[in-house]
Amino acid sequence: MDAIKDQNHIPVMLGVSYVDGTTLVPIGIDSTTGGLCIDLVHTTTYASNTLSVRDENHKNILMGVNSVTGLSCPVFVDPVTGGILADN
Repeated sequence: MDAIKDQNHIPVMLGVSYVDGTTLVPIGIDSTTGGLCIDLVHTTTYASNTLSVRDENHKNILMGVNSVTGLSCPVFVDPVTGGILADN
């Protein structure tokens, strides 16, 4: 995915789709509160990826740290809502 950019050519935050573990997805923002959209419904079984995934412009996607292994992993996102998957 070629990341959406603002007027200063800064790409939006991207996560990885929880559906396939590879498709890049823009992270959603609640237009009312300005907060990140969180998905409390879906989970993923994809293993951590220690290499940062990049978009077509070679920009890194948002990465986090696996709370169990301590390795870096992509932030998984619902491709429909843009919500970040969260443990619940």
